[in-house]
Amino acid sequence: MTAPAELEGLLRRFRFKEVLSNDTSSKTIWLLGIIASSDADEARDEPVAAGQNAAVVVLERMAFSPQAIALGTGSHDGSAGTMLLGSASLVTGERNDIYSWATGVVDADVLRPDMRIALTYPATQKHIDKHRRQLRRWIRESPELYARITRPFIDSQPASRIQWVYNILSKHVESEHILFEDPDPEHGFVILPDLKWDAANTDNMYLVAIVHRHDLKSLRDLSSIHLPLLHNIRSKAAIAAQKYGVPSDQLRLYIHYQPSYYHLHVHITNVMLEGKGMLAGRAHLLDGVIDNISNIAADYYQRATLSFVLGSSDELWTHWPNHPQPNPC
Repeated sequence: MTAPAELEGLLRRFRFKEVLSNDTSSKTIWLLGIIASSDADEARDEPVAAGQNAAVVVLERMAFSPQAIALGTGSHDGSAGTMLLGSASLVTGERNDIYSWATGVVDADVLRPDMRIALTYPATQKHIDKHRRQLRRWIRESPELYARITRPFIDSQPASRIQWVYNILSKHVESEHILFEDPDPEHGFVILPDLKWDAANTDNMYLVAIVHRHDLKSLRDLSSIHLPLLHNIRSKAAIAAQKYGVPSDQLRLYIHYQPSYYHLHVHITNVMLEGKGMLAGRAHLLDGVIDNISNIAADYYQRATLSFVLGSSDELWTHWPNHPQPNPC
């Protein structure tokens, strides 16, 4: 069974329970439910428990494709755009002088597919909490607080949490998606499209480089001995991006802190793409990381106070509430 066919089968059995979160800016909604396996599951009306049948579905409106609208199915005469606008059924709208606007729907093949659907099943409590609307706070993490709070938390994470990463590195899954690989155990990595990208609209290109080393968990582990690895990623990212026609001067490379999973990886995106993952409080530009280690201190990230945004549904949240933070002044 192909992956789309298998996913379709699971989605037909999905039974909605609640909306975890809704992001109007990215036009994405996260749904919690179960994958029903029996009539008893169908009739059950109780909170969803992590594991077993729990499932998280992500629905994301896809961006318009200028090429598809302009060309349609091979048309070069603009008929696709005519078909798109000619099918519009408008519901509400207004006009002010030369400006008009309305809401409505269109029924045109040029917009299909118009949605990206992702499923996590079976979903753990971490998956559920990750997407649930939450409180946030600004954390200033000194090296001492990192050693006392964050590092023990990282070390406590079971390896099974990132088994999917090891599956990619060992080519048990997604090997056909790998755009570039350096197999060197010290300085090597793989580059492949991130699951958040539809691999169609190059303005939204989103790749990720995952290092082969298992001992590098986060930005805090990097020092001067890792500069060859970081330089290698920076140079080879351009080779991977060329497969989509994106030149090197349109690449944004950055590392998240805190990351969504504790195995060092570098995000590689088109500068045309904007999103929450690129905001201050999480994204550290790779060029800046290399410069800090090269020109300020070889152990910069072992000595620096790092600030980040922490959500209330993050497991790390419970470790921080009553700890005093360093004065920023």
